Amino acid sequence: MSEAKTIQTMRLDGGIACLNFVNTKDNRSKDAGIDYLQNYRHLLDLCERLEVMPPKTRQVLERLAKAYPDQAKQEFEKAIALRELLYRVLSQLTEKGKPPELELQQLSTQVANALSYLELQFEKASGEMKLIFTRPALEQPSWLMLQSVAELLTSKELSLLKKCPACYWLFLDRSKNKSRKWCSMATCGDVSKVKHAYHRKKKEQKKS
Repeated sequence: MSEAKTIQTMRLDGGIACLNFVNTKDNRSKDAGIDYLQNYRHLLDLCERLEVMPPKTRQVLERLAKAYPDQAKQEFEKAIALRELLYRVLSQLTEKGKPPELELQQLSTQVANALSYLELQFEKASGEMKLIFTRPALEQPSWLMLQSVAELLTSKELSLLKKCPACYWLFLDRSKNKSRKWCSMATCGDVSKVKHAYHRKKKEQKKS
């Protein structure tokens, strides 16, 4: 399986761009798991798949990455550090109802920096005004994730944030009765059912 194919087939169970970004580290309940992000190009693949980056912008950033490979590598490493920062903040929110203070300060600083590059742009076709990043910079994938997490943290949907008890992925529970437990019933839900059935059978065997 190619690297790009790995990104393209990754499950998008988060419900919002920043959570799918955090979930690019597969099965956080284990020390060793698949990391879907291995280089800067993977960041661009993810942004395009999440539909937060137009193809034209991606092409510009690809050219910049080729022209400045060392800077692209540096921005990729910063993006991975951001991913782990987001996980710590959001994970603690699900567990304790409040974020870790130091990490929240770090995130706040990064959000403020990223949002300073947003510009208002009027789209004639739709007649809508939008806030977008118009500056072609290698930092843009991280900026997009910071914009996404800022929107989540300041919205009512923050109350829908949950952590999967099986793989520790984060997701928004938008189910009708807010009873969704797993990131995906087809994966973690089924695995849990199988484990539960196995342990129940073992207990029954011991009793007999």
